[in-house]
Amino acid sequence: MFKNYLTIWIVLAIGIILGGGSVWYSLQASHGIGGINVGRWTAWPFAGGAEADPYTIAKVARNGNIPLGATEGLAFEAKTDNSGRPLIFSCSYIISGRTPPARLWTLTAYNQDGSLVTPGFTKQSATYSGNLLRFDQGAFRVGISKTPVSGNWLSITGKGSFYLVLRLYDTPATSSTGLASRRMPAILRGECEQ
Repeated sequence: MFKNYLTIWIVLAIGIILGGGSVWYSLQASHGIGGINVGRWTAWPFAGGAEADPYTIAKVARNGNIPLGATEGLAFEAKTDNSGRPLIFSCSYIISGRTPPARLWTLTAYNQDGSLVTPGFTKQSATYSGNLLRFDQGAFRVGISKTPVSGNWLSITGKGSFYLVLRLYDTPATSSTGLASRRMPAILRGECEQ
């Protein structure tokens, strides 16, 4: 009889550990359940809708962010550069390329705790599409660093790592099928402080 109780407790413990581990992983993973990766950028297209899965709802609740509705737009997060290295304050970065079509987009830097990055000289921790110098065919380049750079610049200060959020407003890319073939801007690491 004791053997049966022990077996039941072991099975329950294994179930709780595996279940809890899978929930933790799905909330921590940058792709996660319901997420779509486009290069180094990840979006949750159904996070703001009624068809969001329970893991996406839990991730949104844990982060405390209010997601954009499907008709409003789509937010992409990037926590690593194109080489897969975490974005850190001691390095400079270049965001270059084109975004999917959108009426307006914003690029914002956040600390790992979800708070806005403290801006440096510019007093702004975000930039938007209407405020950029552009190249041929709508391509752009934004420097992200502690020190000023020529052209478009997003000022950051801090220690440790940060992440970027690119929000596309009024975009046709809000469906998961519209995201699969999209190209997102590249995130290239520049010089790093020693």
